[in-house]
Amino acid sequence: MKIITSILVPLLMFQFVYAQEDTMLLHYRSIAIDYQQQIKIAQKSLESAKSMLKAAGSDYLPKFDVGGRYSYYGVPLQLAPSAGAPAGTAGDELHNFYSADLTLNQAVYTGGYLKNTKQAAMSQVEAMKNYVNLSRQEIMLKADMYYWDAVAKKEMNNLLIKYRDAIGEFMSVINDRVQEDISGMNELYQVKVRYNDAGYQVLKSEKEYMMSVMEFNRIMGFPMDSVPVIADSLSVVLWQKQNNGLTEKALQKRPEIGLLENKISISEYKEKITASKYNPQFGFGAGGKWGAPSPGLNIDPAFNYYFNANLAIPIYYWGKKKEEIFAVKQITEITKLDLEHTKDMISLEVQTSYYNLERSQVQLDFALSALDNASKNVMVMLDRYNEGLSPVLDVLDAQMFWQKTYYNYIQAKYQLNTAYSSYSHAMGELTVNQ
Repeated sequence: MKIITSILVPLLMFQFVYAQEDTMLLHYRSIAIDYQQQIKIAQKSLESAKSMLKAAGSDYLPKFDVGGRYSYYGVPLQLAPSAGAPAGTAGDELHNFYSADLTLNQAVYTGGYLKNTKQAAMSQVEAMKNYVNLSRQEIMLKADMYYWDAVAKKEMNNLLIKYRDAIGEFMSVINDRVQEDISGMNELYQVKVRYNDAGYQVLKSEKEYMMSVMEFNRIMGFPMDSVPVIADSLSVVLWQKQNNGLTEKALQKRPEIGLLENKISISEYKEKITASKYNPQFGFGAGGKWGAPSPGLNIDPAFNYYFNANLAIPIYYWGKKKEEIFAVKQITEITKLDLEHTKDMISLEVQTSYYNLERSQVQLDFALSALDNASKNVMVMLDRYNEGLSPVLDVLDAQMFWQKTYYNYIQAKYQLNTAYSSYSHAMGELTVNQ
């Protein structure tokens, strides 16, 4: 009888590992960030914003242009005869008009356009930095969820394999007892039914595990048929309770807040940019020109130069300025309302994720206690069976209940770890560093 105990007791042993955070998880977060197109798109957007900032700064500098033109007139321009020419002498005929020009223009006052354009570009750069950070947070959360799902299914698959093998060995013992006329065929068939069910559950869990691995490979950029190195079982994350100031702390760290604040700044600068078109504009320029006709209307090409100053003062545009500025201000107000809505949603996310984390810890503690009781129940049923006080079905039922309790324990660990990842995301604290 003791051989039955030696077969089933090792199955009752389980690991309970605490950890600050799974180091493999941090590694895979980094891989997901490096691979995901969403991050690359955000980074490209940031590089674009930086280029636009440099472009806005260049508007303060003088602008040089080189140009040229050529025209041929079929009916020529008749020039006056040169001084001292005999009476009746016709002047030169000018068919060809051409020139090569070099011009310089410098804006002096643009009504605030240059200043506010540069400020808007700076805010756009900051907005894209927050967008990159936001994308990183989203990808890290997805990586966490796929990782925990794969590890949970792997642990469940390993559990079911051990359970099936243990039932198989148990079935061999019962078969020997039947051959020795110690037990009846009914006990053997009862064990066979449980063995077949365990085998089916193994096949099912293997399929679910491999599908979760494929999903994990997709977000990591691994080949779909590869089997990545992940933990064999879920660790239990250690966390500290914090009841005060969670929302305020999250609002300071969440990139969505910074992103929307940057968008508000951009919109406010666009209001000023729109208004700048209706402010006085002043600038000056200089240039040089080589071509024909030359100064004095000579047909021979020659060089000339010039200086100019430009002043434009808008007077009246039939209310266009007012309407355009009003339209841009509405965009600013919409963004401010979006910011308030986002703050409300972040507050809700923080509170619900923290509550979920607390309750998940309670579930895990309960599941661990239940698992301990289920293990003791199996031992009691084994002792009763060895003493001939209980049928084999009672042992199998106790083992089945233990398996279900272990499943609840794995689920509780999974829910705690995913709850912690969601809470860290809500707080804006997901990172690739330990």
